[in-house]
Amino acid sequence: MLYLVIFESIFLVFVVYFLFLMVFLKLSSLVEVMSSYECGFDINSLARIVFSYRFFLLAILFIIFDVEISLMLPVPYLMVSYMGVIVFCLFMFILLLGLMYEYFFGSLDWLHFYMSKE
Repeated sequence: MLYLVIFESIFLVFVVYFLFLMVFLKLSSLVEVMSSYECGFDINSLARIVFSYRFFLLAILFIIFDVEISLMLPVPYLMVSYMGVIVFCLFMFILLLGLMYEYFFGSLDWLHFYMSKE
C-alpha cells in the first residue's frame, strides 16, 4: 500500500510540474514552428507533387525484401528435413531471380540514372 501512495504522489508531482510549465512558460508563436509538418511536404502547396518513380520502386523493393527477411525467420525449424531445405532453396532462388531482374533492367543503377541527366 505504501508503494502505491509513493507512486501516486510522484505521479501527481510530475503532473503539477508539467502543468506549471505549460501554463507559465511562453511558447514560441512563430509560424514555422507552429505549422504542421507532413512527410517533408508543405501542406499549403499543391497536392499533386511530382514524385520520382525510382524512389517508389526503391520503397517497393525495400518492402519486398523486408517481407523476405521476416519469412526467413522460421528457417532453422525448416532445416530439420530435406523438404524444408528444398523449399528454402526454391524460395531463395525465386528472390534472387527477382533481384537479378531488377539489376539487369537498371532499376538499382542510381549512378547511371543521375549521370545521364546531367
